[in-house]
Amino acid sequence: MGQNRWIQEPSRGEGGSVVPFPACPRLEVTYLTDPGVLASVLPPPLEPPPEPRVHVRFTRIEANGHLHEIVCSFLVDALYRGTLGQHCLVMPIDLADAIAPSRERYGEPKKLAQMEFARDGSHVHASVTRQGVTIIEVVGDVTATLPTPAPYPLTHFWYKFLPAVEGPGFDAGPFLVVLHQTMKPESAEQVEGKLVLRDLPGTPVADLPVVEQESIRYLLTSSEYHHTLEDVEIDAAEYAKHVAVQYR
Repeated sequence: MGQNRWIQEPSRGEGGSVVPFPACPRLEVTYLTDPGVLASVLPPPLEPPPEPRVHVRFTRIEANGHLHEIVCSFLVDALYRGTLGQHCLVMPIDLADAIAPSRERYGEPKKLAQMEFARDGSHVHASVTRQGVTIIEVVGDVTATLPTPAPYPLTHFWYKFLPAVEGPGFDAGPFLVVLHQTMKPESAEQVEGKLVLRDLPGTPVADLPVVEQESIRYLLTSSEYHHTLEDVEIDAAEYAKHVAVQYR
């Protein structure tokens, strides 16, 4: 009998298990934006945070000394049941194989892009390019060593759903997925530089303008995380307004 690789045992997935993640270089930019725009991009049941803060994070993931992937998270602060967390609007990545599984299982809003994230001495450069437009770019220089932060928690909000076959809406969902993450920094450095956001209708990061750039840090950090599926009813008609841009 010949090979038949169409039939395989399903993978278990990570489920609620705590998953360790190795130490990777990470570039983090934090800025304040227009509070009205930030409030408008939050899907239900998320609520506006006390301050309109945006986070841009580049991570360079290496395995056995070789670059595996570069990923960027573009996130906004949000409140859910009194907990301050971060809602990821888009997650550009240069590894095509990671897009569909991450979207379907966890709701990570990944999009394929040309990614750059490199450090040459004290100089740091990172960028996201889609459809010929460099929509996110960070350029700067490391200027100081910062105290290494103690481990700290991060809460992320993602949505998964199954678009309707007939007409608008959904055949399943939307569901709210929460990622519970603990960051474990090994080093931290201050970067003096600039974040530039450029316009692209399908990935409109520039619609959240930089009103005040707060900080840029270069970190080496590991982490551990687990996911939960929240028991919450989401207004499907309201959430549908947030879906179209995910397919562009």
